[in-house]
Amino acid sequence: MALFEATNVHGGYGGMNILNGVNMSLEADEIGVIVGPNGAGKSTMLKAIFGLLHVNEGEILLRGEPITNADPVELVKRKMAFVPQEKNIFPTLTVEENLEMGAFIRQDDFQHMLDKVYSFFPPLADKRHQPAASCRVDNVRWSPWGVH
Repeated sequence: MALFEATNVHGGYGGMNILNGVNMSLEADEIGVIVGPNGAGKSTMLKAIFGLLHVNEGEILLRGEPITNADPVELVKRKMAFVPQEKNIFPTLTVEENLEMGAFIRQDDFQHMLDKVYSFFPPLADKRHQPAASCRVDNVRWSPWGVH
């Protein structure tokens, strides 16, 4: 059984479909990539998967169970995450507050996760108390061996 499966997914914005019969699947031990030019529907598909865009037709399954048009909060509880593109932040919140938003439903202490993010991206640690809109981190590349 696939970890994730989307079958014949249709959806879009303002009554106009961007996704027209998208099919994809991912096994638990795979890394998936969605590739295409600007405007091809990559972000739209990710939003549809995560319940941020209404799916008009088709089905999305997680571990064999339907999640089509599920509440994103429920998907987070099922260990799914959606990481927005570069400018999809809360600009008036600090860098750290933006990171904390990713853990808004957690009941435990997640400071160790913030510390891990800061270890991967040290410039973020230096800017953690600044408004996110005022921060730009240039020349940061991450690899499994550390930040370069």
